Amino acid sequence: MVKAVKEIKEAMFPVFRRVTNGQNLGIGVAGTAFFINSNGVFVTTAHIFDETNPQTQFVYHGRLPDNLQNPFLPIEELTRDDERDIFIGRVNLGETGFLQFASNPFEVGKTVCIAGYPLAQITINAGGGFELGGVRRYFQPSFIFDVGGGPADNGTGLIRNHQGFLIRDFGLFGMSGGPVVDVNGRVLGMQAAITHPRESTNGTRTITVENAVAISNDRIIQLLEDNGIDYTVEAQADALTNS
Repeated sequence: MVKAVKEIKEAMFPVFRRVTNGQNLGIGVAGTAFFINSNGVFVTTAHIFDETNPQTQFVYHGRLPDNLQNPFLPIEELTRDDERDIFIGRVNLGETGFLQFASNPFEVGKTVCIAGYPLAQITINAGGGFELGGVRRYFQPSFIFDVGGGPADNGTGLIRNHQGFLIRDFGLFGMSGGPVVDVNGRVLGMQAAITHPRESTNGTRTITVENAVAISNDRIIQLLEDNGIDYTVEAQADALTNS
């Protein structure tokens, strides 16, 4: 997983939600995103942008914790597919590190790494600003155990259809939109949801089981191609670039 983690660190970042309420300002991690070309274009899930209002702003504070962007940069929406839960945006940066898509489709049994920004600790520093040093990456090795997906209600009646594959280990809150990569750091999909809890019992003890649901590459790439957005697919020895 060393190579996978190295690749992820160059391209993944937390999406921050800033909410202004009069003189008060709140900030938190809405989810995770990853760059897919060197021009600041990124992919994440659409649902992390739900429940917005005029007081809400989504921003880029850098590839934390190594790279802090100060002042922050606004996030621009390029396109989205709400039904499939895919959001493509851009940050006004040049020469960003980015992840390549795997040339082969996902396979059941394949070892993967999931990543994102859960458990963020945001404090106020001596100058009255936000201290973001406690916003750190999380990596979890796992494996694909089945094809799967299905509908998910966002709580306000919008039904999203997640299609792709199931991963044994589920991501924590803040990891939605995080990349799912193979051992070489090539994207197979992105985290979108978790399965409904299921119970395993021996009559004395009960264990609740949940798994991650990932959106597969084909759906992400289709949206990129429909909108003429550059991305790279790694073939065995050569990289193929769509433009």
